[in-house]
Amino acid sequence: KAQLVKGEAFLGLNMSQIDGDKAYGYKRLGLHAGFGGMVPVYQKGDFSIDFSLEVAFSQKGSHQGQLYSDTINGEIITGEYDIYLNYLEVPVLFFFNDKQIASLGLGFSYGRLVGLKEYEHGHLTDVNLSYTGDDKYNLNDFCLLADVKLRVYERLKFGVRFQYSMKSIRTRQFYLINGEPGDLRQQYNNCITARLIYVFNEDRSNYIYDTYQFQGDN
Repeated sequence: KAQLVKGEAFLGLNMSQIDGDKAYGYKRLGLHAGFGGMVPVYQKGDFSIDFSLEVAFSQKGSHQGQLYSDTINGEIITGEYDIYLNYLEVPVLFFFNDKQIASLGLGFSYGRLVGLKEYEHGHLTDVNLSYTGDDKYNLNDFCLLADVKLRVYERLKFGVRFQYSMKSIRTRQFYLINGEPGDLRQQYNNCITARLIYVFNEDRSNYIYDTYQFQGDN
């Protein structure tokens, strides 16, 4: 029996932070969208394994609102911080499927940084894609992935994905208010994604429906 190669389109929301930047919480919201393909590699009964390759646009970063207001050497210091990172990503995963209802995916992704803006104390910094300082961002990001998908209706699924950088995306030297060197920190992307997935060309002949027929009042 021929195995079907499945396609999918997805749209979702990233909730991200950057570990090591002193801004805490999944406060940076961003777009996650793309398409992919899945190739069956194993099936026995209701259990199957698919190999998945995706191409995605993914917005990540970090956000910290105003913490205080002070003036040092004529400059207003608020503690605000925002970083916007736009990636083109190629996730590669193996999905373990049960009864065509639930799936667990494990794998990794390669991301290329294509957009970058950083704000400190509400002001745009000179850190961008062409910035060459010692604390520049790595243009390449390799991440570990864990993914869970559940069928919502017919070919529509809902998924949650966790993603974490395998190596630092930036090494940054922090400084104290008096100008003296503080912590030297490695920074990592940390992202949770919620998304809707629509699957094309899916063989659903073995899909299990729960049916109920009204028999009348007893």
